[in-house]
Amino acid sequence: MAKTKTITSLRNKLWKLTSLYVRLRGSDFDDNCSCVTCGHTRHYKEMQAGHFIPKAQGNATAWDLRNIHPQCYRCNINLGGNGAEYFPFMLKTYGSEVVDELRQLSNTSRKISRVQYEEMIEHLQEKLQELIKQRENPTYWQDIEAQENELRKHWTHWALQNIS
Repeated sequence: MAKTKTITSLRNKLWKLTSLYVRLRGSDFDDNCSCVTCGHTRHYKEMQAGHFIPKAQGNATAWDLRNIHPQCYRCNINLGGNGAEYFPFMLKTYGSEVVDELRQLSNTSRKISRVQYEEMIEHLQEKLQELIKQRENPTYWQDIEAQENELRKHWTHWALQNIS
C-alpha cells in the first residue's frame, strides 16, 4: 500500500511544477528567460518564479499563473519581489481588470485539500508536458496565447469555486 503524501509534500511538489512551468513558459528557444521586473536574462534554471501578490498574503492567488512570472534572484529575494516594477508589467500584460481581480482574490482565503492538490498537480503535469512538446514545434510562439487563455480559465474557475 502506497504511503499517503502529506499536504506539505503535495504543496512542495506543486510548487516545483509551477516554478518550472512559469520559467519554461517565459523562456525562448535558447532556454533563456528575462526577469519581468528588471529585464535581466539568464537560463531558465537560474531564474525564479516570483509572485506579483506574495504567497504570504494568502493562498487564493498563490497558484494563479497570472500572478507568477520569471524573476531573477535579486528582484524576487533581495528586492522582495520588486513590486514597483512588477506592477507596470502586470498592467501592461493583463490590464487593470486582472490586477484588480488578483488583488480582490488575495483578500480571501481557501483551504486546499489533499485531493485538490493532487488534481492541481495532475493538471499542471499535463500542461507542462504540452508546453515541452509545443516548444519543439515551430509554431509554438503562435500557440502560447491560446494555451494561456485555457490555463487562466481553468485556474480562475477553480479558484472561484474554492474561496471560503
